[in-house]
Amino acid sequence: MKKKTFKLLILMLIVALFVTGVAVVNAREPYASYYLGDNGAYPIPAPYEVLTVIDFKTTEEGRLANPEDIFIDDNDVIYVADTANDRIVIINPMDETGTYTLRNIIKGEGSFSSGDMSAMKTPKGIYVDSDGSILVADTGNNRLVEFTKYGFFKYSYASPTSTILSSEFNYMPLKVTKDTRGYIYVANSSDSNGILMLDNDGAFRQYFGANKVALSFWESIARLLWDREDRLGTVVTLPYSFNNIYASDDGYIYATTTTVTPPQVRKINAGGSDVVYAGYDFRDTYITRSQGGTAAQNFCDVSVDKLNNMLIVDQQYGRIYEYDENGINLFAFSTNGNGYGQLSLPSGIEVDSQGRVYVLNKGSGTITVFQTTEFAAQIHDANAMYAQGKYQDAFPLWQKVLDRDSYYNLALKNMGVIHMREEEYNDAIKYFYQAEDATLASQAFKEIRSEFLRQHFPLIASILVGVVVLWLVLISIKQARRRKYGPPPEKVNFFTPVKNFFGRIKNVLRHPIDTFEAIRYENQGSYADMFIIMIVWTVVNVVSAYCVGFIYRGGTPLEFIRPMTLILSAVLPWLVVCTVNYGVTTIMYGEGRLRDVFIGGAYCHVPLMLFTLPLSLLTNLLTLDEASLYNLINRLVYVWVGLLVYLCIKSIHGFHPVKAVVVTFVTLIGVALVVLLFMIVYGMANQLFDFVTQFAKELSYLV
Repeated sequence: MKKKTFKLLILMLIVALFVTGVAVVNAREPYASYYLGDNGAYPIPAPYEVLTVIDFKTTEEGRLANPEDIFIDDNDVIYVADTANDRIVIINPMDETGTYTLRNIIKGEGSFSSGDMSAMKTPKGIYVDSDGSILVADTGNNRLVEFTKYGFFKYSYASPTSTILSSEFNYMPLKVTKDTRGYIYVANSSDSNGILMLDNDGAFRQYFGANKVALSFWESIARLLWDREDRLGTVVTLPYSFNNIYASDDGYIYATTTTVTPPQVRKINAGGSDVVYAGYDFRDTYITRSQGGTAAQNFCDVSVDKLNNMLIVDQQYGRIYEYDENGINLFAFSTNGNGYGQLSLPSGIEVDSQGRVYVLNKGSGTITVFQTTEFAAQIHDANAMYAQGKYQDAFPLWQKVLDRDSYYNLALKNMGVIHMREEEYNDAIKYFYQAEDATLASQAFKEIRSEFLRQHFPLIASILVGVVVLWLVLISIKQARRRKYGPPPEKVNFFTPVKNFFGRIKNVLRHPIDTFEAIRYENQGSYADMFIIMIVWTVVNVVSAYCVGFIYRGGTPLEFIRPMTLILSAVLPWLVVCTVNYGVTTIMYGEGRLRDVFIGGAYCHVPLMLFTLPLSLLTNLLTLDEASLYNLINRLVYVWVGLLVYLCIKSIHGFHPVKAVVVTFVTLIGVALVVLLFMIVYGMANQLFDFVTQFAKELSYLV
């Protein structure tokens, strides 16, 4: 008995240690890691892990208060704009023990107003030149000030002056940086004209990379219809200003803006134009949905590592995003909070020469240091090899990435492209299918199709010619028998109802007006035809969705198809349009009965019933180069349906052509109102359901 008790205690101890270990590991990575693909967010192994948190105990030791900016020089020395303490804090690189120590503090003895040129007031931006000179955006004193690498005052830049600057120009530099040519760039507070570009002596040159005015739909309509006098007194829409800037070694200026809509982050070339990220929307719907969508993201800083990967930090949710030089998202990680590895109102981000990521926390006055995991290091190495054109060297590295995460999109795409470069198109398209990339799959399929046609063209041509000849021979034999024996007698058998049904279907396509008039005035058509057409159309609509080729599905996997949604999309429009039309035509003295409207409405689906499935099957033989032809045919089918709807309304109700147009338009408005009413009721029902659910939960807690 004692032996069993002892074993049980040992087992419980092992379980406890395991749970504790898991808790510790999770505590070091208290957030979800993923990458943003074309169809949403995909979970991945942690790309970064928390190395340490730099947190000095006292102000004298370097304790930060509301810091606003961080910079790391080529020697990995850390510079922080300690805003609330009116100073610059300089921190030594990490030593062999993994410790960060204070190197220096730059702070004036008096105040700037009393003549102490080294005194700063709420400095919010910092940049360190290659010679060690420290350039500070001294925001509270409305100036730029420069110190030597030892922290001694060097130069105070005067406020820029120019005829280009308006009389209301207010100089309040927030952030500052320099490019490789020595030009100074300043993000000025609430300046919608762009980034200030200054000479190395501080003289104004020009505004750089100004944002465009973002107008809403109604503002655009107002500008189009109103003249200048009409617009007097209205609110003027100005471009968004910049809140942070960064100059990379390859000559680009990266900038974050104050807008929540594109462009939130820009990569600007020497000409002031966006490259790579032009029009890109950096909003992460995954994080906003998971957080309840209560607030928009605020991208407050940007940095670039030695591999030209761009990192941006979102102040609202504490999320860090990394993009490669081609604009592809590699990782998203971290979160807001006060726990270990979480960010507290981040205000700046930097990367050192070892690839470690430093995030400045304004809320806690600390610096969170992340280091790459083996997973991220493999991706960085593979991507760098691939970017340099060393494809054969990159392939095994990408394979190692897939060994850790078999669905990592970038690895699948790049391995497929490597196969394409080797003209191994069948292998390439398999990777593109896994990556859900329709564009690259189309390119590979085009080559596969071309090769197939080159090899089998004689056989394909012979079969086509044989089919045409056989068809012509059969027609000739049939016509000869008719001339000799006359038309064959009509036979009634099992297939006769089917034959008659398709005869009526053919009549809809060839003589639509006669068909619809016969429904009303000759009592033609039947409920059986109506149900058969709608059932067949519903089945065709569902089957067609599964038959559309991978390329024309946009790479969406088949498991994402929702059959019930397709069934409703096939039936509901018919029910709503017919019901609304009957109501409208009753008011406008239409002659059609409810029976006639629904049967005629079903007949209008004939083109969809006949052509949707063949078009879907055809997509398996087409590439995206033929998409315009496919879309044209698809649109013509829907135009055909629209024309049948108009002829149905005109013929069944006995309307004049012009009145039929009016009734059709009123019907469409009625349908739109029904949809709007449904959305309102649906939204209110959802809110009511949520309220009842929350109330029930609260009640259960009380009980």
